[in-house]
Amino acid sequence: MTEKSTEIVVSSVDGELVVQCRDILGRIDNEYVVISIVYFFAAEGTPAYKTNDRILHSVTTTFFTERPMVSYVAQRPMDGRLVAEVTYLKGGAEIERNDDYFVLRSDGCLELLTQGIHFPSDGDIGEQSAKVFGRIRDILGAGTFAVSDIVRQWNYIDHITAVNGGIQNYQLFNDARSDFYATADWSNGYPAATGIGCDAGGVMVMVYAVKGSKGVDCPIDNPLQIPAHKYSGKVLASGKEIVRTTPKFERGRLLGNVVFVSGTAAIKGENSELSDDARVQADEAIDVVEHLVEPSNISQDCSGFRLDLIRVYVRRSKDMKIVRDVFTAHFGNIPIHFLTADICRPELLLELEGIGHCDR
Repeated sequence: MTEKSTEIVVSSVDGELVVQCRDILGRIDNEYVVISIVYFFAAEGTPAYKTNDRILHSVTTTFFTERPMVSYVAQRPMDGRLVAEVTYLKGGAEIERNDDYFVLRSDGCLELLTQGIHFPSDGDIGEQSAKVFGRIRDILGAGTFAVSDIVRQWNYIDHITAVNGGIQNYQLFNDARSDFYATADWSNGYPAATGIGCDAGGVMVMVYAVKGSKGVDCPIDNPLQIPAHKYSGKVLASGKEIVRTTPKFERGRLLGNVVFVSGTAAIKGENSELSDDARVQADEAIDVVEHLVEPSNISQDCSGFRLDLIRVYVRRSKDMKIVRDVFTAHFGNIPIHFLTADICRPELLLELEGIGHCDR
């Protein structure tokens, strides 16, 4: 498996999106190969999202001789300026570049990374989700990957808690994901995943799949939480009973010495009857994550753990400063960026995800 790192780069200037994008690109480290850039910026409605998406793709593509994958998520960063997560390939590998996915080959290991797969004008959330997963199935097949080779997945759902025709958007997405997963063998656990809201752009999914890795590959349960794929019916949004399916992801996943921390809120067991105080929820969510990444919970031979990067999604912009203060006080110098986004349950005020490494 190749060595990679991800850097958070925030525009240092205000102004038009083109200007902010060029500012970010001008400050990217050129020591390593850039394989992926995920941009975060506000958008009001699908037309604005599509315009921003075209700008970001165009500016980025013209900047590089060998283009990275480019994705754009319609979430407002804390200070309003464009934010990018830039992923560098630090180890040697053969890179196969395709339109919407890359394959990395090294030492008998194959890694597949997609950019954001989306079809924002093609039907409702359920129809878009089915089309997105159809494209991902084709991508995996072209690279001879199985669906169950997916180890990490990011899912962005436009207005995730909105209800249309009596069915919540997140439930429509979960049903489509369940259909996509139905033919795969998940005896080694589901991917680590985040399912989070966005302001525009419909449904977008990014996946990271691996096969041929010589290291450990296993799910990580959280002792404080029921696995999401084992939720009881009482926590699922109302909808068509015959397709009322659970969110199929693991709380975390260990791949070699890399730990993927899934989207995590202050849920204990499967309960989210929580305080409406953002500071309380922030403390609770951090407590949940700390239990997940306790070295003894990750694996028997994990002697230590460090987080390399954290994303925090905050539902209400008025809570942003409070949440930021709690997280920066707890995590110190770990790179964190804060985004305004809807969470999968209306009572949840924030969610976090991250990536880290365990020591052996």
